[in-house]
Formats: sequence, structure tokens, C-alpha cells
Amino acid sequence: MPYPRRTDRDSIVSAAIELMQERGLDSVSLRAISTRLGVRQPGLYHYFGGKAELLDAVAEEILCRWHTDRLPADGECWDEFVARNARSLRRAMLGVRDGARLIASTGSRSPSLDNAIEQITLLEDAGFSGTDAALALIAVSRYTIGSAIEQQTARDGGEIVIATDRTDSAASHLIDIARQVVALGQDHEFETGLAALLRGLDPRARFAPEE
Repeated sequence: MPYPRRTDRDSIVSAAIELMQERGLDSVSLRAISTRLGVRQPGLYHYFGGKAELLDAVAEEILCRWHTDRLPADGECWDEFVARNARSLRRAMLGVRDGARLIASTGSRSPSLDNAIEQITLLEDAGFSGTDAALALIAVSRYTIGSAIEQQTARDGGEIVIATDRTDSAASHLIDIARQVVALGQDHEFETGLAALLRGLDPRARFAPEE
């Protein structure tokens, strides 16, 4: 066997992302990566203690590369930033095969300190309490991840299948609605849910005086 080529942490993570793109998350293993890189598998343990640690690093790299809108701009309204941040997270996950499932299943709940400070401060300045600000960001993140997982794992490609042989007006009306929703597309579905979530989180709406 030829002496293995030199490798490093970045090349291992990049090889894992390539495998995900080609074959899906379940194909990523230290053995598959060592084969791709032309190195002995034990050499990878110098950089990663095991598959879980490797997948954490892959998830972090995907977010670093493609989740680029993590900080509010000067003068940006809280809801504009949160929506932009959610779209950026969604693009990053959908840009890699099984990306949403990977992000959902790896890492801890500990955010980047500097990013979290800026995000929470923006929402506090808009009238949120600190706790409500954190919960709002968590809610939007969970919605975004869940939506992306559904989009990437749906067997029917986003179709809404209503299995029925009924031809009455109520059934026909529902089938027509389903077709219209599918025609609008999954981006539209996501944006509709995101807008509704942001409206419900708005502190001005929640604490408005009753008439």
C-alpha cells in the first residue's frame, strides 16, 4: 500500500461535504472520507474523535460558507433582520443535500456569543424582553429548519396528494386549492409561514391595548 498523502482538517470536512452532495448524509463516514482522500482511516482520528465530531464540524462549515446574513445592518428593523437571517439559514441548508437534517441533528444550542449579543440587542431595542427575544429567534430558527427538512425529505417533491374518487363540489374545491398552493411553490409557502410567525411575535401586537 502506498504511503498515505498528507491531509488536514479542512480537506476532511470538504470531502465530507462532497460526499453529502453526491450520496446524502447517511453516506458520510470516516471510512468513505479516507477512501476519497487516499489516506488511512486511523489518520483521521488525529483531527476528529469520531463521526459525531466530524459532522459537527461539517455543519459548522456549511453555515460558515453559506449562512451569511447573521448580523443586523445599521438601522434595520428587527423583523426585517430576522426574516433575512431565516432566509440565509434556509438557503445554506437547501444548498447541500440533506443539509437541513444535518443542521438539526448536530451541535449544541450554544450560539456564537458576538452574533447573539447583536441579535438580542436589536430585538430588545424593538421592545422585546431578553427572554422573549431569545425565544423569538429560537421559534423562527426551528420553523426554518423544520420547513427545510420537509422540503428536502418529501417523497412527493412538494406535491399535495389528495387520494379520493369523490367528485362533489367540496372535494373538487379542496383539490383545486391544493393545486393552487403547489403552483405558488415552496418558497412562497415558506414566506407565508415566516410572515405569520413574525406578526405573531411582534411585541407591538402582543402588548397593544385592548379597545
